[in-house]
Amino acid sequence: MDQTERKHQIVEACKASINDKIAVISEDLNRLRDSASTSYDNEANNQWEGNEDEMMNDVGDLQSHLDYLVETAGLFNRVDFGKEYDTVEPGAVVITDQRNFLVGVAGEFKCEGEDFIGIVAAAPIYAEMKDRKSGETFSMNQVTYTIQEIF
Repeated sequence: MDQTERKHQIVEACKASINDKIAVISEDLNRLRDSASTSYDNEANNQWEGNEDEMMNDVGDLQSHLDYLVETAGLFNRVDFGKEYDTVEPGAVVITDQRNFLVGVAGEFKCEGEDFIGIVAAAPIYAEMKDRKSGETFSMNQVTYTIQEIF
């Protein structure tokens, strides 16, 4: 498989991971809201008052996480992953001797059994690897990475 096909697979795996996470969080949020409204409507359920604050906190937490994922999906759509890169910049896949990165979107995902970490341009590790080429090194948190491939 050439780099263009491999990159397409990696980008699609990232996109699928984001969409799957959005679907799961949305389902959890809907179930929690349904449960809250069922508990509230059921006057015989004396536990509602004790659990109301906890359930509302859970709803708020899930909503915040969902908002973050939706924002991540929007960011994903603004990055040009279709271009081939020879330096580290947003849109590049960076394979190192330590980890694999997709620059332009945050989150962890797998592609064909390989682990990838999505990073955004604001991430400290991106500042260390920015504009580097294959064969060059960078360090973060006392770990030195050697870039093996960029595409």
